[in-house]
Amino acid sequence: MESVAGHIDGAPRPSGAITFDRSLKGLTGIAVKGFLLSLITFGIYRFWYITNLRRYFWSRTTVDGSPGEYTGTGKELFLGFLVALAILVPIYIAIFALSLMSPALAAFGGVLSFVILYLLGQYAIYRGRRYRASRTLWRGIRLGQDGSAWAYAGMAAGWSLLTVVTLGLAFPFMRASLERYRIRHTLIGTARMDSTARGTQLLPYWLVFYGVVLLPLLAAAAYFLVAAGFKIPTDLMVAKPGKPGDFIMNPTYAGTPVATALTVLGFIGPVGVIAALLLIPFYRARETRLFMNAASLGSVTLSSTLRARQFYWPYIVYFLSILGFFLVIVLVFLGLGLLIGLGGGREPGGFSAVHALLLFTTLAAYLGAGLLFAVLYVRIIQARLWAAVAESTQVHGTEALAQIVASSRAPASGLNEGLADALDVGGALQIGF
Repeated sequence: MESVAGHIDGAPRPSGAITFDRSLKGLTGIAVKGFLLSLITFGIYRFWYITNLRRYFWSRTTVDGSPGEYTGTGKELFLGFLVALAILVPIYIAIFALSLMSPALAAFGGVLSFVILYLLGQYAIYRGRRYRASRTLWRGIRLGQDGSAWAYAGMAAGWSLLTVVTLGLAFPFMRASLERYRIRHTLIGTARMDSTARGTQLLPYWLVFYGVVLLPLLAAAAYFLVAAGFKIPTDLMVAKPGKPGDFIMNPTYAGTPVATALTVLGFIGPVGVIAALLLIPFYRARETRLFMNAASLGSVTLSSTLRARQFYWPYIVYFLSILGFFLVIVLVFLGLGLLIGLGGGREPGGFSAVHALLLFTTLAAYLGAGLLFAVLYVRIIQARLWAAVAESTQVHGTEALAQIVASSRAPASGLNEGLADALDVGGALQIGF
């Protein structure tokens, strides 16, 4: 039997490492160019920026000594996006028209829109992955993905409904089920991948997140509903006197169980958000490690030693970098404010050089913040997470990789990912499979 160490019946199996070039030479230039050109082209250049990022990361990731290759183009993504818009706009118009023509349907217009867009979103996610796979080559062998995007969307919808009904407990089973469908329809040449991921394997890690984040929120929400008699009062929140834009709790509810429940919910809500931010990297790391260990290609298997701290550290460094940037900006503005307070050479009724400097600094800080965030996100978050997943994974049974035969199937159309981008469910890089 095979073990994680990569042995069959006691005989060692050839193993290969997955590596990533951590020098990141040239990545900053790609990020700076991508941000600035996307800004001046009102976002059009982002399709070429995404393509450049993928080409960079693919080419610097090696599996058993051979780098990957990305052959997609920005033009494909841009044209796919335009075609997707031509498909989506009539759908939006049709939903709006149906709401106007049928008063009964108008009440459910929002729900109908959500359901349609959710299904289209899941469909687009699967098709987008098909496009990326068909534009990925390794040793000249093209990857691919078959299967039905509509079947995937239906599975995602069914599992999502079950997750809602079970108050979130079915979530890990949904994730594992969708992962199995994706991987089992992933092809490398003519060879098909497989996955043994199970929700029961993810459940212990999800229960940690569930118990700390979701369960207190659900309990507080249930307490509020019970206190309100399962009917939310329409006059619970009223406008603050003198400030029509601000709302406060209606004073008539002061001292009632409803007020107490609302206070509890108001406290647990922010605490839950903070807890979620702290635990999401933990769950993502465990899930990614489990999915990598569950994937195989015939006799070729993977073993991952990914640790949660490898997902935490990039976010910590990113947060500290952003915090340091804002601290510098605050100090600069305090200094300029002090100069203005002292006069700053301003003539009576005039506009001083210090005021001009303040305006220029404000614009520079705004542009600089956007540019810095874009560069840091790519270099710290995406690059380090990518490296963590790659470098913690070993490939076992590499001798079978030489037997993979290239496929004659044609690459997928750019429309596959254009729809995902139009629905804002795509992404430049996907960590892991």
